[in-house]
Amino acid sequence: MDGTTGLMSEGEAQPEAGDVAWAKPAYQQRSRQQRDRLLKAGERVFAEKGFWQAHVADIAKRAGCSVGSFYRRFHDKDAFFLSLQTDMAAHGSANIAKFFDDPAALADPLDEVFIRLVGNSARAMKGIEGYYRALFELALRGHDVWPPMRRIEIMEAERIIDLLRRRGQPVDDGFLERAHLAIRMMHGQIISAMLHGPGPFAVDDPRFHRELGLMVVRYLSLDTPQRSGRA
Repeated sequence: MDGTTGLMSEGEAQPEAGDVAWAKPAYQQRSRQQRDRLLKAGERVFAEKGFWQAHVADIAKRAGCSVGSFYRRFHDKDAFFLSLQTDMAAHGSANIAKFFDDPAALADPLDEVFIRLVGNSARAMKGIEGYYRALFELALRGHDVWPPMRRIEIMEAERIIDLLRRRGQPVDDGFLERAHLAIRMMHGQIISAMLHGPGPFAVDDPRFHRELGLMVVRYLSLDTPQRSGRA
């Protein structure tokens, strides 16, 4: 059946991102490939219909497989979403690490680094728009689905601190909280532009990436002579 009542309510323990107990194991390469197709198809179906209006049959059809194949890999639609969330969190963490490990993050002016961070984040988040739509729909009905995203925010804030220290920038004791707030602001603005439309810029508009990146730089008091001279 299309289970939609088993997701955890607010206050219940959320599994760690690496815990995939809700998904059935995929031992063979072909099975793993079909699982990945289902996850991508489900994200697209959620983008078009939302979580509550999406059905297992819709996801299976989009993935080019049978409903039976879906249930051989996921217990129900709730389990499917949680598996999708694990997958999205893993990709998000990997992308953040790749960005901050790039030598350009250490060498380029900070305003360029943060404008690029916003642009990369916006493109990645736009690519999984259905996932964010499902997150909001579930959260509005009291399901505690945000903890994995909060962990990503904190990881990103910690990587900002690490980057600044490697660049020789002073970081005070309260900086982590401000960096976390800056990342939440950045993500929130991207999600708002993505789900609610331009205000004033579309999510893929380079002007949006520039203005939001500079907002983060200025909020974190990183507007230093290192900047590249752009107003």
